[in-house]
Amino acid sequence: MLRGDFHIVGWQELAIFPEWKNAKMKAKVDTGAASSAIHAEEYQILHLPGTHDRPLNEEIKMKLKIGTVANPKFIWAHAPIVDYRNVKNSGGKIEERPFIETKILIGGLTHSIILSVTNREKMKFPVLLGRSFLANKFLVDSGSKKLL
Repeated sequence: MLRGDFHIVGWQELAIFPEWKNAKMKAKVDTGAASSAIHAEEYQILHLPGTHDRPLNEEIKMKLKIGTVANPKFIWAHAPIVDYRNVKNSGGKIEERPFIETKILIGGLTHSIILSVTNREKMKFPVLLGRSFLANKFLVDSGSKKLL
């Protein structure tokens, strides 16, 4: 749905990650969260030789669960680490997380997104879309889901 220059999203949407073989994951839209997050079953930090543009050149290699609870499938994905930040998790504890940058496809439109990498195994949605991603792109209809 479209209203002015903004697409309208529901509280739940389907996220597709083109840089990761078009991996499809359920996403929860959360206006209470400042940043966005993605669940990784496990991950490794790869320290690469520095360059002029990236003196601290790190990449993450992570195992993502795609598919359903009944029929889980896993893929390995890579992304550049753009930062490390302290984030308050759903339990109220502060933890340092790596933040990555990749592309996300929602409703036929591709956007750049910065995601923290964490264990969301106990959460129903492997992807959380926070305010920093939603701002100036989407309006949220909290009573609807899968609008795009």
